[in-house]
Amino acid sequence: MYFPYVFGRASELLAIRSSSKNYLSSGLVVPIIEPVVAKPAALIRAIEEVGNRAQKAIVITNPSQGELKGGPPPTWVTSIDGALATHPTLIPGFLCRPGVTHSAVLSFLAKYGQRDTALLYLNSGLPDAAFNSLAAIPHVAYHIALQGKVLSSQLALLPHAKKVHVFDHFNKQPRNADYGGEELFTDRHRSFNEHGAGFGDYTITGPEVQLGGGPPGAVAVHITYKKATDGNLWVQHFVSDDTDVNIGTTGEKFLQAISKFASQYRSRVAEFGANAAVNDYMKDHNGSHFPGLPKNKERQIQHHIARIHDFLLTGN
Repeated sequence: MYFPYVFGRASELLAIRSSSKNYLSSGLVVPIIEPVVAKPAALIRAIEEVGNRAQKAIVITNPSQGELKGGPPPTWVTSIDGALATHPTLIPGFLCRPGVTHSAVLSFLAKYGQRDTALLYLNSGLPDAAFNSLAAIPHVAYHIALQGKVLSSQLALLPHAKKVHVFDHFNKQPRNADYGGEELFTDRHRSFNEHGAGFGDYTITGPEVQLGGGPPGAVAVHITYKKATDGNLWVQHFVSDDTDVNIGTTGEKFLQAISKFASQYRSRVAEFGANAAVNDYMKDHNGSHFPGLPKNKERQIQHHIARIHDFLLTGN
């Protein structure tokens, strides 16, 4: 199973909604959403769309990044709890980070009764006794280790059939202009059964939350593909020719980048795969259309999820 970790920004939530139409019903993909926006409306629309289709998604209920740094306000919690209560396939998640106590985790589990829940671990500092206790709770459906920041001895205490590992495989650069060529992404899609029930990543965004930003010097399109020669997942970076913020428009730069992808895609369909995101990119290229940078990000995430889903479903 594949667990893409996304943040609750608009483009990522739209990518989850797009993926829900085609890639969540198989049960092979379970998104993890860490909210970062104070207004919950877009998040609720996304998870309700997933819930209405009786699909799974993990929603972290104790976010602390972005606009929710310091914890969400009570009104936010009430809104999200209402959506979770309405849709039993949605999975409340709790992030066990530094400072979170065993009693706080137990309070979270008690709050959501006997429904499926998920615990995520990131430098938690919880003692072995807590891991032993949590491992024995039947309605914890997933124990998710983030970035390998869980002691090996404590990982060994968790049930193999519920264990998920999420790593950042994307080599993020300071500027879009710094990307180039292709890079190995991961082989976890081929070996995750050795380590647990599933694997995950932070798609093509990385684990750092960045809200806002000015006009880009360059526009980049990061496209995941299965390399024919080794079967591993790689990512190819298509970057605009213009890389200076004062040269050209953002739309022109997007079309430069997508033109490079289009020229590669026609001869490498088996590697890149076929899905709605790719089709939209090709329509943009053929029609010289710039859909906006948020749509570019949405499509990259949607394609990434689709490519891994299709591999898990068919092996191709």
